[in-house]
Amino acid sequence: MDFSFTEEQQMLKASVRNFLEKEIAPVVDEHEKSGPLTKAETVAFIKQLLPFGYLTGFLPEKYGGSQLEAKTNGILVEDLSRVWASLAGTIVIAAGFLWGLSEAGSQDQKQKLLPLGTSGEYIGCLAITEPNAGSDVSSLETTANLDGDNYIINGTKMWISNGSIADAAFVLATTDKSLGPLGLSFFLVERNTSPFQARELHKLGMRCFPTAELSFDDCKVPKTNLLDPGAGYKRTMAFFDVSRAMVGAMCTGIAQAAIDASIKYAQDRTQFGQPIGSFQMIQEMLVDMVAETEAGRLLSFRALDLIDKGQKSRWQSSLAKSYATEAAVRTTSKAIQIHGAMGLSDEYPVERYFRDARTMTIPEGTTQIQKLIVGRDILGIRAFLV
Repeated sequence: MDFSFTEEQQMLKASVRNFLEKEIAPVVDEHEKSGPLTKAETVAFIKQLLPFGYLTGFLPEKYGGSQLEAKTNGILVEDLSRVWASLAGTIVIAAGFLWGLSEAGSQDQKQKLLPLGTSGEYIGCLAITEPNAGSDVSSLETTANLDGDNYIINGTKMWISNGSIADAAFVLATTDKSLGPLGLSFFLVERNTSPFQARELHKLGMRCFPTAELSFDDCKVPKTNLLDPGAGYKRTMAFFDVSRAMVGAMCTGIAQAAIDASIKYAQDRTQFGQPIGSFQMIQEMLVDMVAETEAGRLLSFRALDLIDKGQKSRWQSSLAKSYATEAAVRTTSKAIQIHGAMGLSDEYPVERYFRDARTMTIPEGTTQIQKLIVGRDILGIRAFLV
């Protein structure tokens, strides 16, 4: 297995990193202390990043995309997460919406919305999780009932990334509860024609990443906005195969930022007349941080490599997500320890790295759910009845 980067990927990585350090990094702390990004701020940042392949990386060229390899998209996501994980999360979800539209949307929907989306002006989200249905997607309670030429959607969605700034949402709802997972379908709900309410949710980390509760109260949606009837559950699982690998890449970027900050601090900070980097236990922590981050990176890029080859990556993506997120928590925690009391202060970024890493152990399925998925696939035995 060879996950080394091509010359083109190495050049892209260097170019992106240089741009991010000069144009994005200087404004991160100011925004992180102000709360979630607004729609206007999000669009402005996306437009800065579009030339590198952000947002449109997974889209075919015929729809205005860059059609990059999954590994190349992983490179972009890791490097942006190293500088600003919140913005990376926002773009990953917006890209996921566009990818879903290109895969399942009608020709009219594609012609109308994809040009807006690829311009960075039109932001989408995926409305899946509910108050009583997180890891258990098959138990969703949101309903969509046909009434003439429209579906009437009722329900509440929780922890919806980009929800408060989204122009549209792919809403997973059931049209027939008796069918179980086969009764689940996605609906394209455009906010200007089918209004829904959004309430921003405050989080431990990823504070600039808009996250909301969405309420659908007799929300009227044209029946033409029903996508792929009965395929909602299957499409959700397919999306998770990609998104979980991307979360692994995101957390690898967060962990790398913590390593970079810790190396600099250990070189500059002196105690007992010498740099603290000369202390054996500081070096041990740094070595552990590097080892775990490298392992998380390799697992994430292995899953992305399988996606590029058109092979199944279900348990490999889950393993990448579970390991890389928890490794990032341990790595960023050690970064705080290396920084001592200053690690607890928001004058240094490592406390943010820790909060962001800890937050990412939950989305796309908790660490425990990922382990059950891996266990099921390697054993052939389900740990729970779904």
